[in-house]
Amino acid sequence: MARYKDELVTGVLGQQLHPGEQLYHWAYGVKQPNIGLIILLFALAILPGAIAVALLTKEYIIGLTSYRLLVLQVSGGKATIKQITEYDMRGPLPVRTSMGALFTHIKINDPQRPFAAKFHRMGMSHNREHSQAIAAALEQRRAA
Repeated sequence: MARYKDELVTGVLGQQLHPGEQLYHWAYGVKQPNIGLIILLFALAILPGAIAVALLTKEYIIGLTSYRLLVLQVSGGKATIKQITEYDMRGPLPVRTSMGALFTHIKINDPQRPFAAKFHRMGMSHNREHSQAIAAALEQRRAA
């Protein structure tokens, strides 16, 4: 099920690092459409519904660095960057995380730059460990 290899992800994230900045953890996640919409699309027709869900699903690579959380919206087998968002880890963040048996959920409630995605334990090699480490770091920076 792994979407990307670690070498590709660390290379893509490494291009975004500032001089002296270190990459600690990285993970692959997705943001799928609302479950009600998914059910509706599949109820209308299986194949077109599956295609529509795939087109509406957003893929992300996130990286925790020495002082930022990088969020890259990506597409394709080479992890082509579609959008870059960054959050400063030196201050509080309006974040909510949860960790379950299959997924780690990360949601940042920033009014200007909201982010929400789920990270499957099999999304990449060590995706579970990295996504949980990122979630724990974000929880430490949670805004009061």
